[in-house]
Order: sequence, then C-alpha cells, then structure tokens
Amino acid sequence: MLSCKKEPQGSLLPVASGLPVTVTIDQSHPGNRIAGNFQGLSYETGLLIESPEILNADNTELIQLIKNLGPGVLRIGGNSSDNIAWTGHERTPANGKDELTTTEVDRLSAFSKAIGWPVLFGLNLGNNNAAAAADEARYVYKSLQDNVYAMALGNEPDVYYAYPIRTPSYNADNYQGEWEAYKSAIQLAVPQAAFAGPGTAYNTDWITAFVKKHNNHIKLLDAHYYAAGPASDPTINYHTILKPSWKLDNTLQVIRNESATYHVPFRITESNSIYGGGKVGTSDVFASALWALDLMWAIAGSNGEGINFHGGNGAIYSPIAIEHGIITARPVYYAMLAFKYGSAGNILPVSIDQPQYNCSAHACANADHTWSITLINKDESNRFSFTIQLTKTASNIKIVRLTAPGITSKTGTTFAGSMVNAGGTFKPAAGDQYAVNKKSFVINVPAGSAAVVTVQ
Repeated sequence: MLSCKKEPQGSLLPVASGLPVTVTIDQSHPGNRIAGNFQGLSYETGLLIESPEILNADNTELIQLIKNLGPGVLRIGGNSSDNIAWTGHERTPANGKDELTTTEVDRLSAFSKAIGWPVLFGLNLGNNNAAAAADEARYVYKSLQDNVYAMALGNEPDVYYAYPIRTPSYNADNYQGEWEAYKSAIQLAVPQAAFAGPGTAYNTDWITAFVKKHNNHIKLLDAHYYAAGPASDPTINYHTILKPSWKLDNTLQVIRNESATYHVPFRITESNSIYGGGKVGTSDVFASALWALDLMWAIAGSNGEGINFHGGNGAIYSPIAIEHGIITARPVYYAMLAFKYGSAGNILPVSIDQPQYNCSAHACANADHTWSITLINKDESNRFSFTIQLTKTASNIKIVRLTAPGITSKTGTTFAGSMVNAGGTFKPAAGDQYAVNKKSFVINVPAGSAAVVTVQ
C-alpha cells in the first residue's frame, strides 16, 4: 500500500508545464495478463566456448543483475549456433572454438539454476545433422533437467542464403522439411522435448506458413526483431530508433494474429536496436533505453510472452556489458528495470489525444490492486504534460523516473533515482508521492525521459 509522503502545507499536485497530452485509461476493462517471465536475455552459443567466465555460476555480479529483473528466460543461440558442432564429450585441448562439449552445457546448467531462468536452447540446423542434434538435445535435457524451456532448431533460416548456409533457392518448405526431421529425431531421444519456431529474422510469410503446419508441435512461436541495420550503415543514428516503426507494427501484427488463431504463445527471442552488434552512439546511449522500454510495452500490448535482448562480448547493444572483466549495466538494462516495475498485472486500454507527438503511454492493472502508468517521451526538445484521465478515483500516486544527463549519454542512467550498486544490487528510491483524490491529474515528463506512475 502506498504511503503518501508529507508535503509542505499548501503543496499541490504537479501543474502542466509542457505540451499538453491527454491520456485516457479504461480501468474497468483489463486485457491480457503480462507474462511473469517477460524479461529475457539472449547470448550466442559461441559465448559459452569463447568466454566461459561470463555465463558462469561463479559470476555473482552478473547473476545478481539478472535476478534484479525478476523471472525470465535465457536464450542461447544466434548465428554461431548454426556453425558450432556438437562433440558429445568433455572439452579437451583438441577441441576448438567451433565445437560445443558437455563441459559448456554443464556450466550453462549451473548458471541457469543460479539465476532461476529456464533456457531456450538453439541447436545447429546449419549442418543438417539431425542425429547430432538429437544427441545434443538429449544431453541438454540431462544436464539442465527442468530448466530447459524449449529447443530452437536453427537460427534465422529465412536468411540462410546470406551466410551462406543454404542456396538462394532455400525456402520455407525446405526449412519445414528439415525442422520435421530434427523434431522426429529429437523426440526419439527425448520424448518430453518441447520446441519453438521458426526463429525468423524478418520474413513474416515464413511465420504464417510454419505455425499453420506445426502449431500442435510447438510450445512457442518465435521471431526476431531489430529496429534497423546493419551497424555499418552511415545513415543510422539514434534518431533512427526513436522514430515510429512500420516494421515493428507489421511484425507484431502478423505474429500476434497467428498466435491468437492457433493458441500458441509468441516471444521475440532475439532483439536489439541495430543488427550487426549495435552502433556506437545509438545502441549504447540513453536513446536506446527509451526505445527498449517502448518496444517491451508494444510486445506486451500485442499479447507477447516476452522479449530476449541480444548481447555478449563486445556487443555495443548488450544490456549488460562485460569488458575486460568489468560488468556495466547499460541504458537498455535500466529500461528493463522500468518495465518490470510497471508491468505486474494486466494490460489496460489506453488512448492518447496527440498521436502525432513522439510519446507513448501504457497502463497496467496490478495484482496488488494498484495501477501503473508508463509515460515515454522520445522527443529530444519538447517537455510533455500528460493529463491522466482515469475511470476510477485515485487516492495517491507515486512517480519514479527513467532518466540520464542527456539522450546521447552513455553513462549516468538512473531508474527510480538509483543506479546499480557494486555487486550488481539495485534498490529503487521512494519517488515523489502525492495525495490525489480525483480521477484526473498531470504528470510532466521532460524531453528524452520516461516516468512510471503507480496509482492507488
């Protein structure tokens, strides 16, 4: 229960001091419940081999950072998953970086249990060796046991032609044939195995074709999403990710519709700002936090189960950077904290009267009978004054903010007035609290920032 801090006598609620925006929230018609495991991180299979110290049960700081996010899903895969062969034995000096052994799987098992997140594990479809994949899946289930979330067969098969893993004529039907062969072999080795698919890069036609045929065979419908790329494109900058995205709207519309039609949950299992490892000045600055927070709410509002932000060694867009043994929480990580803070319940219908402005509003009916409102201002210059119109009377509100010194700041990001402490711990500050006792109030959100309002 919120406790309203004592304000000086005569203190008033915030008054409008920016461009006016009216946000109307229907508290009487809650929608889908936001999945408890919405949060997620994604890492390359190659990271298990090249950097054994990272996803390691002894890496207590990283473990704490992940625990701060609450329940989630850890995804192992990426392009490297289709280029790394399974050996089926412990690592020896003879094994190279293009070989995965039981040593890496056991280390991953211990790490996943330490963070309490199940693993979506990617198998190598690139070599088209179903027998090897079945043996690998058998060992993954043996080692991780109940901590296996599902198996993904191949990574971004719709762009296999570009790597090139397959010929330019490779199509969705070819992929489905290989997927079926893998699935049959794996189920013989691991009858309880669960599957995800198709893990596409961008081609939504592959999603439609796949789920139509395999909806009874998968636990999860999954796809990938990057705002733009490649990172080498000189025209891309932080403005790129702050603009509305037709690409995102199209991807979510297709996968949401297929998910609803076939009653299979969906998840964006690999995502970030700029593909190709991220772009300096875009993927590592505060603008990426505003982008990521809005993206998470877009997925939740489309009834998505969650998102896995991709990262790892040297990745500019990594939410948690690990360089030279130093662990740093980057802006996207703080966006994940902000989403967790304001998403413990059911989506509420929200309308905004100024859709032309570069801002958004999202709301949630929480399990503790409070309501959360997330207000995101992606405008670089304009402060917005959000007039919140509720259908029920609010007694108290609390405001916490996602901020940084500037929209292009690489450091100094805070959420709820706090930064990650030594050892990876995070404790939000109390925030600003007010007595309301009415259905309408104003929240001012400065340019390039966000606020999460808890309503009682």
